[in-house]
Amino acid sequence: MASEAVNILLVEDEEAHAEAVKRAFQPLGSAVCLSCASNIREALEHLDESVPHLVIADWLLPDGKGTDILSGDKERDLFPVILMTSHGNEKVAVDALKAGVVDYVVKSPAAFAALPRTAERVLREWELLAENKRAHEALRVSEERFRAIFESAGDLILIKDLSLRYTHVNPACERTFGLLASEIIGRTAKDIYDEDAASYSTDADERVLQGEVVEGEYVRRVRGVPMAFHEIKVPLRNGSGNIIGICGVSRDITDRRVRELTPHFTGDAYPSEAMQEALKQARSAATRDSVILLLGESGSGKDYLARYIHDHSKRANGPFFSVNCAAVPPELAESELFGHERGAFTGALGRKRGLLELAEGGTLLLNEIGELSLPLQAKLLTFLDTMAFTRVGGERNVSINARILTATNRELEKEVEAGRFRQDLYYRINVMAIIVPPLRERSEDIPILAEEIFSALMAELQLNRIPLLDSSTINALTQYHWPGNVRELRNVLERALLLWDGEHLDLDLPELNATQRERYYKIDLESDRSLRDVTDEITKTMCTAALQRCGGNKREAARLLGIARDSLYRYMKEFGIESKDRT
Repeated sequence: MASEAVNILLVEDEEAHAEAVKRAFQPLGSAVCLSCASNIREALEHLDESVPHLVIADWLLPDGKGTDILSGDKERDLFPVILMTSHGNEKVAVDALKAGVVDYVVKSPAAFAALPRTAERVLREWELLAENKRAHEALRVSEERFRAIFESAGDLILIKDLSLRYTHVNPACERTFGLLASEIIGRTAKDIYDEDAASYSTDADERVLQGEVVEGEYVRRVRGVPMAFHEIKVPLRNGSGNIIGICGVSRDITDRRVRELTPHFTGDAYPSEAMQEALKQARSAATRDSVILLLGESGSGKDYLARYIHDHSKRANGPFFSVNCAAVPPELAESELFGHERGAFTGALGRKRGLLELAEGGTLLLNEIGELSLPLQAKLLTFLDTMAFTRVGGERNVSINARILTATNRELEKEVEAGRFRQDLYYRINVMAIIVPPLRERSEDIPILAEEIFSALMAELQLNRIPLLDSSTINALTQYHWPGNVRELRNVLERALLLWDGEHLDLDLPELNATQRERYYKIDLESDRSLRDVTDEITKTMCTAALQRCGGNKREAARLLGIARDSLYRYMKEFGIESKDRT
């Protein structure tokens, strides 16, 4: 019957029948422990002391019926009962089964002999029934817990079926969207969100139905107000492992990303033709999801232009990440981009999502892409072709929906020729190239740039006010050639701001020191300026710089320029150059 001894209580008042039952179980030896009672009272006393695995009871007993030992509540009875009777009829069988008896036998030598097999079957069925009851109870408790979490959770919980229609939403969803559950259930994302948000949501849902887990951050307008959410979507499976729907959990992270909800870089006010052309191309690039290659000198603002493209694209509500490939150690670059599984290498104590996964629904800028190693370039190429990858140490492909922007200050054509950059990857990322002009070619933008930088520094340094730049300071800034571009401009302005006494702003520009005489000029042969116009501009610039360096002393300035003082006076009058020093 079982590995442990089975305790059976026999309730029989006729000694001959009791002996017949004992003989039937005798061959089982110690596998069965048979206790006897001759009436209901003795049986109940026995049950008070211990609960048997099985009760075999006579139908008619001196002080009642065999069914009297049952509680009358089938859910509470702890043991099965086999009823025996000398005179079987249909009414007795029906009454016995209604009372909770599991099986019913008519006394006979054959029935007594078959009792061990009958008992084994009854015990097996009873155990299956008990397991079923336990499973139902566990399911009920689990459902109650889930319902409690579902109803009280502050996070938004949404469940969809295979047709991507909402089947369940929790009260947090109702409060957030200002809709009743009945107004959401049965509808799809297209009925709730705007076109771009609905398109992304549907794309993510379709990937989840393929067995993927999709996690990301995004911003959506809810009742006209932009709100940021961190969302994870997982497939719902039935007992057979088949996907039957989607469960999504969204957390409101608006407070954490409040700064990201405002534009980072407008750029539209820059007057220079070079920058306006770059912005025009950037706006065009923002309407597509193609890979973009940003080219320009270090510090020229490639990352700002990448942010501009993101903010003007349909992915503006998604996250924006930027990684400087030159700053990531080669041995960590693959993990940084693609993530890793637990145990992938020494120190990998858990799964890590790489930047590609974190950029789900948004944009990732790979700055200084020319610094990536050749093996990593190959993996990146595969990803760009398939939009799927495998984490370091992983086996399962992870697909994402993110836009990739690239940037470099290197000449990639020469890098390809030198064998340091893959030619196929170069063709893949050079779908559209945008050149970010150096600051010396957009000096007209410096006043606006300085104002933007001062405003940003005012917030960062928690200042109450910032200095106003006078014409001479602006002139000094525009005359300098800025080899470090916008990054150097910010450095100069931040240093000046830190040393500002509230009145006079000192700019520490190499061009204003006596240690440097080199100057750069931009000459555009395609413009309508004549040779005289260009030479006049250079003459004016040289005279102004000499006067500044000599503190306004005209005699020293003329000597520095290698011209007569009268010539300097003539140039000053011709070009409207002023100097407070009368010497």
